[in-house]
Amino acid sequence: MRLRSFNAPSIKDAMALVKAELGPDAVILNTEQIGRAFKITAALDRDAILAQPRPNTSQDPLDAIAQALDFHRVAPALAERLTHQAANVLLDSPHQALASALRARFPVQALTDRQPTRPIMLVGLPGAGKTATLAKLLARAKLRRWPAIAITCDVVKAGAIEQLGTYAKALQIPAFRAKDAATLKRAVDQAPPGAFVIIDTVGCNPLDADDLAHVSALAQSVKAEMVLVMAAGGCPVESGELGQLFTEAGAQRLIPTRIDAARRYGGILAAAESGRLAFAEFGTSPEIANGLEIAGADRLADWLLETTAGPRLAVHDLARSEDDIRTNETRASGTWL
Repeated sequence: MRLRSFNAPSIKDAMALVKAELGPDAVILNTEQIGRAFKITAALDRDAILAQPRPNTSQDPLDAIAQALDFHRVAPALAERLTHQAANVLLDSPHQALASALRARFPVQALTDRQPTRPIMLVGLPGAGKTATLAKLLARAKLRRWPAIAITCDVVKAGAIEQLGTYAKALQIPAFRAKDAATLKRAVDQAPPGAFVIIDTVGCNPLDADDLAHVSALAQSVKAEMVLVMAAGGCPVESGELGQLFTEAGAQRLIPTRIDAARRYGGILAAAESGRLAFAEFGTSPEIANGLEIAGADRLADWLLETTAGPRLAVHDLARSEDDIRTNETRASGTWL
């Protein structure tokens, strides 16, 4: 067996050396990170090739993954880690390899796979989709026949109370308004035992320490779990910083919204990575009844290897297109406190 080791600053560069020296029939036996460099041990041997068969595809799985992560503007350090993890899996399918890497890197803690035992408080920037997400969670609770109540702390945005009331009335779920921690506690106390309590909040500016402290204090007053709601498609650097700030305030899980209306998902990965946030649900549609999917690595890999812009287009087609552009009604039952 002919064994060779290749060292390079990145997985992609190391793979290029393997191909150049051993050709397309080389079998990757091991990858490891040594300091800031990466080492790949590869073999060129008929028996080894038979033991680790690789189909003759037009694109190497790691190349497909690296290209997809670059398209989605995934931070280089995170992209390097995901590619390294995918290389260790030694799968011929880019989707399977990337899903495995995502599964190892990002935890999933769904909100609705079992009945929550604590109130859930949705937090995030103004316009992130918190109220619509609350309605979708209420619809999921209704489908599962869980007792539930909805509470809004948003007494600032015009129409916020009426919007929640409309959703709650349609689902026949009690809704409450809370203007401060005291009224929030009274509203939570209205919930029947074991109820799914979902709390909407006013849009928060995490760069304003007082704003963030106010939301955190509301959550602590009723021992609620803060769940960050963030629209997909944002700047990865900005999203990463926001994820970290909300985590420091108490957020533990992340619900990305508007997945269907974004073409790049590096921002939501950055938020989850920087904040060590677990993915909970994915907001995939404006439909209340079917607009949430329980989070999962396989689904996330789908979106990273593809994107939505009308009809689904392959990543390389979108990248080429980008290069071309560059070059040339009422309140529900309940007491409004």
